[in-house]
Amino acid sequence: MRTFFKQVSIYGILPVVGKFISFFLVPIYVRIFSAAEFGIVELLITLVNFLLFASNLEFYTAVGRLFYENESIIEKKKLVSTGLYLTLIFTSIVILFSVIFENGILNYYIKSNQYQLAYRLSIIYLFFSAIYTYLCVLPRYDKKPKLYVTIQLIGLLIRVGSTIVYVLYYEWGVNGVIAGQLTGALTSFLLNILISKTYIGFYFSWYYAKAIIKFAIPLIPGLLLAGFWNPLSRSLISNYYSIEAVGYFAFALKITMFMTIISNAINLAFNPMIFEKHNDSNFYTDLSKMSFYVGIGIFWFAIVLTLLAPEIIHFIGTVNYNQSTILIGFLAFQGSIEILKGLRGFGPLINNKTYIYSLTEFIGIIAGVILIIGLKQLGIIGIGFAFLISSVIKYMLLVSYTSSHFKIKYHSSSEQLLIALLAISIALVIFNITPILRYILLLVICVFFLKRFQAIFYNSLLKKFAK
Repeated sequence: MRTFFKQVSIYGILPVVGKFISFFLVPIYVRIFSAAEFGIVELLITLVNFLLFASNLEFYTAVGRLFYENESIIEKKKLVSTGLYLTLIFTSIVILFSVIFENGILNYYIKSNQYQLAYRLSIIYLFFSAIYTYLCVLPRYDKKPKLYVTIQLIGLLIRVGSTIVYVLYYEWGVNGVIAGQLTGALTSFLLNILISKTYIGFYFSWYYAKAIIKFAIPLIPGLLLAGFWNPLSRSLISNYYSIEAVGYFAFALKITMFMTIISNAINLAFNPMIFEKHNDSNFYTDLSKMSFYVGIGIFWFAIVLTLLAPEIIHFIGTVNYNQSTILIGFLAFQGSIEILKGLRGFGPLINNKTYIYSLTEFIGIIAGVILIIGLKQLGIIGIGFAFLISSVIKYMLLVSYTSSHFKIKYHSSSEQLLIALLAISIALVIFNITPILRYILLLVICVFFLKRFQAIFYNSLLKKFAK
């Protein structure tokens, strides 16, 4: 547990810095570029991100699943090298089609041949990104989180610094942004090649190739659906509610961004750990405890965020965004569920039943679409219910599967109490109950949280002294 929480804190640095820098670049972009040029940058980077997914195809997750099954460094080298060659093959295919259909993409997606150079730089950027994205997971599997975060931060800082130089000093415009992305990707590529040389060789194993593809391919539909849900849900909100509702939703998401940061950090730390330890029966006892601590902490934070939502909107936003107050509680609840789903719903990964993730994602999205449309009479509250219930359905499916196969008990009475209090907190905000009641409940929650963890802390100390 100590290792897990230490690694979560280390991995959490990366998304925090990344989010901060992304905010830092926006004021620069809007002062340098026209709205059209800013849109072109977004289109090109979004295109590369999609093509990157088609190049990697989750091969690195499959390698992680198989990495700890062999103690031999030679076997690990065969596994990693085979995955690298598969990544190179699929990346080359994607790049070939990108070159063949260059004119069509420029005319129908970019809608201008003026940015041909930027497009070609994007394709080169794609190549280096695909390789370093595959290799950068190796420090995680090798239990070197500090090395992973350090290399990622160096690549991030080089990318940002070079982008600023290319855009502000050399005045390369859109080409400068893509060149900056390319410079950062090239730096990360070289650093990851350097640290991964132990696991890279001239090996290609058909056995490992089949195992990697068999594991990774069933994940693809679910990941496509998850990626498609973002634009689809915004479009549905716009069509069935209003454009303003999309704005309220986007602002509430910014306020609850901390949930995404925690989720990313936990996923980075947890996947290598579960791949390595899943055969150790004692690990599941520790996992149940870890899950308990995370559940208590994350639901406590969600309650605090919900109860203080009106004050947060008042100080960060304006009166025009008061409607976002209602959504913050729902999105904080949903974010908590998503975090716990990643921690508790690992069963299909371990049992090589990865198609279950795609099936679960499909069911969750169908439920989300039906609820967004069906609950429009509730106004903006309907949006909150739709996103929350969709996540709860996915959580229940994955966690039920995992619990039944690994005999793990997750849901404590303390967690259930906090969930009930979170629901009450959301109701207080929705019905705009007097702030006094919100503050009283906030005080009660904080006292409960401190007392609960104080007791846990003292019990752990007593056990240490007893030993």
